[in-house]
Amino acid sequence: MSIKDAALQYATAIENELIQVRADQMELGQQLTERINGVADRIKVLDGKVTILDGRLTRLEATVEALDHKVDTGFAELREAQEDMRKAQTAMQDSQRSMQKTQVEMMDILVAIQAKLELN
Repeated sequence: MSIKDAALQYATAIENELIQVRADQMELGQQLTERINGVADRIKVLDGKVTILDGRLTRLEATVEALDHKVDTGFAELREAQEDMRKAQTAMQDSQRSMQKTQVEMMDILVAIQAKLELN
């Protein structure tokens, strides 16, 4: 084998190796592109799910706010009702005291009448 043949054989081997390296690089580039596209698709799916969850969270927040308002309103109405009951109870107690006072006065009158009747 001559130097020329050896050089051609060596150059061919290097060229074949270079072609193989380029083919491997292209294959890796293709795999990387496919992975990137797969990640992009997954991100799109996740974005859709996040959008759905955001809508649900917004509705949940509105529901919680409405319930909170109802609870606050209910407590306010309950406080008003308690105050009305206290006023009614105070009025009833005043009425009862007045009735007791009237009963005591009537008893005093009856005792006085009874005492006069016993004297006569």
